[in-house]
Amino acid sequence: MSIIINYCKKLTETEVKRFLIIYYAVGIAGFLIPVTRPFFEVLIPFSVALNLFLLLLFHKPFDFRHIVVFVIVFLFTFLVEAIGTKTGLLFGSYFYGGSLGFKILETPLLIGANWLVLAYGATAIVRSVEALKKWVPFSAAALMVVFDYFLEPVAMKTGMWSWAWNKVPVQNYLMWFFVAVIVVGVFELMNIKTNKPVAARLFWVQLLFFAILRFVLP
Repeated sequence: MSIIINYCKKLTETEVKRFLIIYYAVGIAGFLIPVTRPFFEVLIPFSVALNLFLLLLFHKPFDFRHIVVFVIVFLFTFLVEAIGTKTGLLFGSYFYGGSLGFKILETPLLIGANWLVLAYGATAIVRSVEALKKWVPFSAAALMVVFDYFLEPVAMKTGMWSWAWNKVPVQNYLMWFFVAVIVVGVFELMNIKTNKPVAARLFWVQLLFFAILRFVLP
């Protein structure tokens, strides 16, 4: 394990960005080929964990304050999802399948990691746009809602989660926006730094991945 970590520490941002393009391109092909699709569905938890690992690998400064905020975001978003799953009052009526791995309270533990990676990436992107700098929590939240629009149909087709009557309610997108505003607002309030090159590539490559699969995945 130490050998792998030491190797990863030597990776450049350019190498990681190139890897992400190849990784998700292979993923698209893997999901579209019927024989390999079950294998790639099994890899979904690994991909979420890998995204978090790469994000944290290039995050600076990796100090106590940043770690505490990341843990709080992870736990907060997991708790929101757990309440949403249990009650159906927040996002609407939905339940998680097995594709996202180990669950606590009927909610995959990795869902908090997914929220953290997406919120971090969206924040890094909008912070780099001059016109959006004054409205970071809201513009980043809007970007995350766009992401979720492409994600939802793919998530249902790959067993990540399912909605009652197979219909995504508008309530879900409103709640995504609300939770994202809170999370990104915490980033802004606590002056959490965001490493744009890797975080932005993580966000965009996933968005493209789900956008393609939304329209072509059977």
